[in-house]
Amino acid sequence: MRHAHAPTDMVVFFDVGGTLLEVSPSVGHVYAEACGRLGAAVQAEEVQRAFDRAWVQLSREVPPGADRYRVFPGGEIAWWEKVSACAFELCGVPASRRPPVADLRAVFAGAGAWKIFPETREALSELRRRGYRLGVLSNWDSRLPDLLETLELRAHFDAIIYSAAAGFEKPHPRIFAAALEAFGVEASRAVHVGDRMEEDYGGARAAGMRALLVRRADAGLRPEGLRGPAAPVGAVGDEVQDLSEAVKWIVG
Repeated sequence: MRHAHAPTDMVVFFDVGGTLLEVSPSVGHVYAEACGRLGAAVQAEEVQRAFDRAWVQLSREVPPGADRYRVFPGGEIAWWEKVSACAFELCGVPASRRPPVADLRAVFAGAGAWKIFPETREALSELRRRGYRLGVLSNWDSRLPDLLETLELRAHFDAIIYSAAAGFEKPHPRIFAAALEAFGVEASRAVHVGDRMEEDYGGARAAGMRALLVRRADAGLRPEGLRGPAAPVGAVGDEVQDLSEAVKWIVG
């Protein structure tokens, strides 16, 4: 991908989960540990499967492209309460042994629940050094800006566009339009990097952006509800295994 213009007029957007970082060790692990402190013995793998099912099931109640944290009855807190309650119900955790959703949210708002991929910081720094403007474009709740600050990633980005603030989730064209508007750039001068076929790659292409699909070797191990449907290997030509390869792809 070689550019006829100076790179300073190019914007690179990044998805967050599965692209820049991931939950560590897993949602199921965090939930199981919290239950254990309340006297409920449950396996992390069992809770993870239940969480996956709950996420997928409740996602069906959200209109396509709508931000779930706005349209779900009760808003963001109610969404997480419902997902957690459904997950605990599916794996048989008694109501009296379920941790409060506020406690669980606090864990995921901190650095200890996340692993930044090894090449992330270097890749972002290299693109900044070369003059690219960088933005976040993610389906996430209201905790995202503070989380990126806590993880010391916020300074890499000129703007953070996320569904809870934009009112739409990828692949809805409105959230991509909001991202382009934030930078005052045309779609042809933007690249979106993400790990989900429909939301990231498909949504960006439909919005007129260039798109790059990150297919990490262990992507299939992430929760189904959080990673989205898997794309067949070779389904698109613009695929990389990590962000180091993404930098090479972007700068040509």
